[in-house]
Amino acid sequence: MHVCIFGGTTEGRLLSEFLSELNIKVDLHIATEYGEQFVRDLKNANVHQSRLDKQQMIELFENNDFDCVVDATHPFAKIVSQNIREAAGYCSLKYYRIIREAYKNEYPIYFECVEDIVSYLNDTKGNILLTTGSKDLDKFTGVIDYDKRIFVRILPMEDSLKRAIELGYSNKNIICMQGSFSEELNAAMINSIDAKFLVTKESAASGGFEEKINACIKTNINCLVLKMAEEEGITLKKFREIIRGSI
Repeated sequence: MHVCIFGGTTEGRLLSEFLSELNIKVDLHIATEYGEQFVRDLKNANVHQSRLDKQQMIELFENNDFDCVVDATHPFAKIVSQNIREAAGYCSLKYYRIIREAYKNEYPIYFECVEDIVSYLNDTKGNILLTTGSKDLDKFTGVIDYDKRIFVRILPMEDSLKRAIELGYSNKNIICMQGSFSEELNAAMINSIDAKFLVTKESAASGGFEEKINACIKTNINCLVLKMAEEEGITLKKFREIIRGSI
């Protein structure tokens, strides 16, 4: 078998490791150099660090004899998922979408979009620990006094740091760290910056989402969550079962 995987996510790495152990050939495509460092030593796996558009994906599929393509990209990378799905369909290639089973908790306040979170924060006072990553930093500049109120926690990548600075976030309010973070470390950060709000994206418990919520409960601050869109697909566990049944 020869499987093409998209996703520098935990799911992408775990799938690549699983297939590698079964001696199944894998081509893993990830978007960033940062994510590449976690999958360099996989056997039977070719790791490609690049961003492909739909046409480039079609060319990739046409020039390789893949048995299937697996979309293990981040739940919020909607355009990338759409491109993979459409390119696979164009090439009549079997497509699997790996979905995360979100950790459910009644404590947070859930929002449908970033703009709703910004609107909510503009009716409040107090510091904000923003943990949604660098992609939506531009949208959060809509928060009044964002350069003073918002402390951003982003990956230790040069382009992410540069983006935050160019958007006007205060240097002293930028935290560059690799997670996942424990409940204790989240709570320590919240207390150190005197945060009244933590903003995050809905995710699986394995992604550190549960620890963020528990830290908010522990420190008695509001947890604001951007909801993960519902989508069709299969879990990591189900895909493993499919592969085991086909070999």
